Amino acid sequence: MARVSADSGAGLRRPLRAAGLRSLVAALAAVAAVRAVVAAQQWIVDDDGPADFSYLQSAVDAYYVHSGDVILVRPGRYLGNVVVGSKDLVILSEAGPFATVLDAQGSGSAIVLTNRSAATRIEGFTVTGGRDQIGGGIYVYGGAPVITRNLIVDNEAVGGYLGYGYGGGIEVYSAAPTITHNVIRGNTALDGGGGIDVYYAGPSTSGTCCPRIERNTIVGNAVTSPSGRGGGILVFASAPVVGANVLLANHAAAGGGLFVEKVQGNPDVPDVTDDVFHGNVPDAADSSSGWRLPSSNREIDPRLGAGPGGDVWPRSNSPLLDALPSSTTTTDLSGAAAVQDSDLDGVAVADVGAIEGRGEITALSLSRHPDWPWVTVLAWDGLVSPAAHFHVLRSVDGPFVDDGGVCVAGPLGATTHTDGDVPDAEAAFYYLVAGHDVVLGSTGARSDGTPRPAAQPCPGE
Repeated sequence: MARVSADSGAGLRRPLRAAGLRSLVAALAAVAAVRAVVAAQQWIVDDDGPADFSYLQSAVDAYYVHSGDVILVRPGRYLGNVVVGSKDLVILSEAGPFATVLDAQGSGSAIVLTNRSAATRIEGFTVTGGRDQIGGGIYVYGGAPVITRNLIVDNEAVGGYLGYGYGGGIEVYSAAPTITHNVIRGNTALDGGGGIDVYYAGPSTSGTCCPRIERNTIVGNAVTSPSGRGGGILVFASAPVVGANVLLANHAAAGGGLFVEKVQGNPDVPDVTDDVFHGNVPDAADSSSGWRLPSSNREIDPRLGAGPGGDVWPRSNSPLLDALPSSTTTTDLSGAAAVQDSDLDGVAVADVGAIEGRGEITALSLSRHPDWPWVTVLAWDGLVSPAAHFHVLRSVDGPFVDDGGVCVAGPLGATTHTDGDVPDAEAAFYYLVAGHDVVLGSTGARSDGTPRPAAQPCPGE
């Protein structure tokens, strides 16, 4: 369906705050001026325990919660919509997106951010159940807020009274937000931008240059109209920076992964670099005007697998690992350091997508059994895939110099193993833990930099 221009649509969808609240804020201007010299405060929201607020919107609206304050949300499922329209707030979950859910229950955009600066941040939530004609999950109108480390899943942009639906996961409407380290999955839009829609945001539109959409995993989003565009991302008369994202298995009539719509008189086009496209239907990218996907992007299977939040975690043989010349020190979706040595070559380099790879077994530790001191206890971190079967291999002739070790346990459904054997005098056991479909067959490096032999499968797998 036809879409209104930036000018004619702006007044139709812009959220408005109640006049009474505006009057109250004006009346308290003197108090706010005095408070400006006071450090920002932190407010706690908890729906089932002692806290400053039981409802997130109540915290946002409270007259004594001011720009610069932090709203910390404890784990739980919070129902309804969140509208931030007059303050710059950091809204942060205490336990991360796997434990803290904002569910709009189909009653409009789950989150609305209106003319908020980069001092506003939405971090660490599952955002779901949003249903509106523009911006089902998150609707950003103006400003430059930060949206980071969220699971934005199962939201809808459907035809409302204007007759169209754009931005199933996120709508960027004449704004310049930073959208990073999010998993944007399973969202739908009627006409465009199943995952993200970017509308009139670039140098040609005053005050909107330029959105940054970087290091997200955008998977399984769809546009349902027979003429729909941009299953993963739709860029409409805009110039966002689209970099180091994974766009996987998104669907639309045109531009399954990405569609670029140019408008006469507006030269804006996106800067698309270092993204990975795979399995988007009918194609990775398309355009209305001859724009083509730059060669710096790859069309290759990202090799994602199971982990918290779904099948969006890089495997040990993923081409996403250590693929970026980045030194950012922020955190990824899970809250871990966003730059790790994912491919075990001794150098920490950022990965493409929302999650740094943990394909190799991490946090391996060795201790003595508390009751039998001759028994060795191994423990490790199986975060990459809770369903994986692990194998323990052992060598007595050095760190797997010849054969990659012999199997002493496997397949294991646990992340611990006890070994009652004792090495010969003046010898030592060396252990290697591998996981079926996680690291089995991969190679690493010894401390001297030489290659480590590949682990061999244990009997039974």
